[in-house]
Amino acid sequence: MTQNPIEAASARATPYAFRYTVPDEFVRLPDPSTVDGWWETLTRLNPDADETHLAAATEQLRAALPGLSRGGEETVDLTALCLGTEDVGGEERLSMGLLAVTVKPSGHRDRLLTAEGVYRAKERKFYAGEQELRELDYPLGKGVQGRQDMLLAVKLPCGPGVMSTSLRMVTVPARLAAESALADAGAEEKIRPTLPMATLQLVVPAPRDYCVYVTISTPSVFLLDSYSGRLARIGRTLSFNVQPEERERADD
Repeated sequence: MTQNPIEAASARATPYAFRYTVPDEFVRLPDPSTVDGWWETLTRLNPDADETHLAAATEQLRAALPGLSRGGEETVDLTALCLGTEDVGGEERLSMGLLAVTVKPSGHRDRLLTAEGVYRAKERKFYAGEQELRELDYPLGKGVQGRQDMLLAVKLPCGPGVMSTSLRMVTVPARLAAESALADAGAEEKIRPTLPMATLQLVVPAPRDYCVYVTISTPSVFLLDSYSGRLARIGRTLSFNVQPEERERADD
């Protein structure tokens, strides 16, 4: 599916203007801010899936989705869901991933400076106190790998960007556990189950004063390479509508 540029509200002096293509396996969510919207999509995509597991995974994906609860200056352009099965070592496993494309003002027009700031901020967040980091050096990306996080400064067709991957264990919310088969009838105290979750994100500064955030959250951590490939495919298709004065400045 191909996205057209966002036209910002008339009150904004700098309009958001970019294009990207999303892999066909992602289906746009009808209304991701409501439970009904989620279940409508889940039922349509995979009516035979285990309800308890999907409920737990979906609750965590909604919590991980940027822009829907924080408000502020972030603009959500697209939310979409990938749900199906993929082959893992000859076995069909559930593949579930939530995609969010959001936009946020950066306050800078220098794309390299903005990308450097994003990289350093993530580096401090991911690796505070971590000593042993492995250097990564690829033709189009350089960075570091830690115990649970990977961080790369990447070169895309549209310019510089920052790509990251984080692995975490998350806990199923108490309300969901109490309402599902995960809790015994009448039990007030129950150990809530945990769920592995991977968050993959690509941050790309625009030629103007904003950044595009492409985020994929998935409990299908055994398909990390597959979802990393999907994120990279979106990044390679991303392009910005450059204004004439910006093109002249880039040519200088």
